[in-house]
Amino acid sequence: MRRHLLFLAIAAAILAPALRALVLQAQEPEPPITAQVPACPSTATLDHLISAIDSAVSGPGNQDRTCFRQLFLPDARLIPIRVAADGTATPRILTVQDWIDAVAKRGSAVFYEHQVKVRTETWAHMAHLWSTYETRTTPNGTPPEGKAPEGRVLDRGINSIQAVYDGKRWQVIEILWQAEVPADPVPQKYLP
Repeated sequence: MRRHLLFLAIAAAILAPALRALVLQAQEPEPPITAQVPACPSTATLDHLISAIDSAVSGPGNQDRTCFRQLFLPDARLIPIRVAADGTATPRILTVQDWIDAVAKRGSAVFYEHQVKVRTETWAHMAHLWSTYETRTTPNGTPPEGKAPEGRVLDRGINSIQAVYDGKRWQVIEILWQAEVPADPVPQKYLP
């Protein structure tokens, strides 16, 4: 019996450091996996929200849309109104993913959206932004530093944006928009 105890004592003394190392290693948390997640703009204010929308919409059609998704509540809708040659207006109700899929079909083609005039109505945790937008192209695909995008105007129209404030940030619940057409130009009062 003494031999067994002596054997166990020696085995414990030899194995103790290895067991201690295994226990400590098991207690250390795994290092986090750091994927390349884009740094999305703040939406703490409505001005930030408008800038974030412009930034998330602008660029190549097939770009990463992580920041675009973060602007919207889960069940948000995007609703473009298309006006036919005969004047018939038809809304098309899209989810955020529907919009992303439609825009991705442009591939690497680039355009920039810029809100040129915004009227805001707010109360408590809700806001309505009536925004005149322009979309433009640029020769090299990037706007000049600190300036509104230059290049050929693709279209212009009005966004009707509804947003909700959760106490930390604004998120969009719906954007309804219509591009101007010759029969319905953007009224002067909505232009800068």
